[in-house]
Amino acid sequence: MEQTMMAVRLFEHGGPEVLKYIEAPIPEVGPDDILMRVHATAVNSWDLRYRSGNLPQPLPGRPPWPVPFQLGRDAAGEIVATGENVTTWRPGDRVVQLPHPPCRNCALCVRGLENLCIDTAYPGHQVFGGYAQYVVRRQDAILPIPDGVDFETAAATMWTYTTPLNCARQAPVGPGDTVVITGASGGMAIACAQLAKLSGATVIGTTTKPDRDEALRKLGYDHIVHSTDPRLPARVRELTRGLGADAVWDCVGGNDFFQLSLSCIRLGGTVIVLGTPTDQGSRLELDALALIGGQVRIASVRGATLRDQQLCLELLADGKIDPIIDRAFPLAEAAQAHAYLESQRQTGKVLLLP
Repeated sequence: MEQTMMAVRLFEHGGPEVLKYIEAPIPEVGPDDILMRVHATAVNSWDLRYRSGNLPQPLPGRPPWPVPFQLGRDAAGEIVATGENVTTWRPGDRVVQLPHPPCRNCALCVRGLENLCIDTAYPGHQVFGGYAQYVVRRQDAILPIPDGVDFETAAATMWTYTTPLNCARQAPVGPGDTVVITGASGGMAIACAQLAKLSGATVIGTTTKPDRDEALRKLGYDHIVHSTDPRLPARVRELTRGLGADAVWDCVGGNDFFQLSLSCIRLGGTVIVLGTPTDQGSRLELDALALIGGQVRIASVRGATLRDQQLCLELLADGKIDPIIDRAFPLAEAAQAHAYLESQRQTGKVLLLP
């Protein structure tokens, strides 16, 4: 087996040009590890944030954000080598890395809050991610790819769908309910829409690009409204018989969309914040009297449990979710892939193929 591989790493924060396509040693396999030949990895909004240096404080118990670094919250491929203590996996097995590997033993994991694990390091956060031809993972930090699912689809699924599964627990919707999902063209928003439809809800998507209305409806949105339209809140109320949405799942983030979310929610409804834009601040403004008067619940979601990640692959195997892949770039063109995602021209996921 060869001793080196190609990888994309950053040695400083900045624009897409800081991503360097380099030759690097293939990582060593420890006794409890597997070596994966990566066939596909996804480019996510988190990657843009990390590359630019617009980073939050790490959660308690987690290491700081390292530089130099190798991005990639998702990776799908096949096992090519295993450590001496590995008994579950064999070379040739098709696997996907867990974007949210829990320790399973810390105080929060034993409370069922594995997504908030305080004794872990995530790929693409603190552990070198999937932007490489090979990665090493602990034997308990991967799952099998279902039969009939290709590497590209698996790579486009895990990070994108697992967090919305957590979201669906925080602000559940079902038959007769209406949910507004912001940033309808994004991969995570599309995942949210599919999961909300699977639950029987009516889904309203927001977009800043009117030319995408028809394409977005074909992806499962029942209605599309335009974020720049000052009548958007009134339009949502028209679509909900004057009530307002039961839930807003805000995939865009930032104060402008937070205020938009509050203007669309019904009395007693729930607004879920899934993220913040990479090019804006993260502070949100809130009128406490309005919050109390409307009995509005505001919550956030972060990551996913092990069960969320397992369920994600089960739904994929059953054909109940369908990740939309907009475009795939060769690994050597990671900088172009970042620029493309930052341009917001995509509908769905952007991948890299090592």
